[in-house]
Amino acid sequence: MLDRINNLDHEIALALNAAQTPFWDSVMLFFSGKLEWVPLYIALIVLMFLKSTYQTGNPVAQYKNNKKLFYHAAALGLIATLLTFLCTEQVCNILKHTVQRLRPGHDPLLDGLLNLPEGKGGLYTFVSAHAANTFGLAMITSLIFRRRWYAAVMFLWAAVIGFSRIYLTKHFMSDVVCGAMVGILVAYLIYLGYVWRIRMIGKSTASE
Repeated sequence: MLDRINNLDHEIALALNAAQTPFWDSVMLFFSGKLEWVPLYIALIVLMFLKSTYQTGNPVAQYKNNKKLFYHAAALGLIATLLTFLCTEQVCNILKHTVQRLRPGHDPLLDGLLNLPEGKGGLYTFVSAHAANTFGLAMITSLIFRRRWYAAVMFLWAAVIGFSRIYLTKHFMSDVVCGAMVGILVAYLIYLGYVWRIRMIGKSTASE
């Protein structure tokens, strides 16, 4: 089974590599960038603290009429988002050094066969931290905001970034798919803790 997945990963990597063009190289390098998305992260922080972001039925919506409790709940959302980033990064590092699967650029079976627009990168590839981080961000914020249009946009954004990692031959397809699964799982678990804490705010307020 693992051999079949590995062979499929190699075939996809070679096929996409052969289809590279200067234009798409620049597009995918943009999506794979980090500083390019700082404005998005700032926008998400702003959204966390806007009452209009939270529609009826959202756990935070119940605190809209209480400024202090609302900002407390919004801050918890920001903490949950930052914690998702931190945890996905750590899980990816642990998996990379445990599995020790070589990146495409370091794979001896692909030596001399690949064009690497972003260079070889670090030694290990499984799982993709880019995929874990972006899908984790999409998941946690989609669960917090609970707006379908937002979730659709964010998951599409994460998927394009994941694809860019395969296109640029920095990761194999299975690295990105498993990275996305890691991000989604970590985000969901952190969201459960976030909801618990939001409910605790309501209980403590009711008891006063």
